[in-house]
Amino acid sequence: MSETDRQYEGRLIDEYMTLKDIRDIANKENAVETVKMIEKKMQIIKLKLQPTELPD
Repeated sequence: MSETDRQYEGRLIDEYMTLKDIRDIANKENAVETVKMIEKKMQIIKLKLQPTELPD
């Protein structure tokens, strides 16, 4: 059984919030490369959550 759009978005939001918490800890530890990678993954999630507009 496949998940609904709402379930998919909820899962992405949960993942985003988890990455945000990890990023905060990585910032405190001055783990620069880790923070960069986490922010890259967060940006991908943001893109997935944006509505897609296709040209006519």
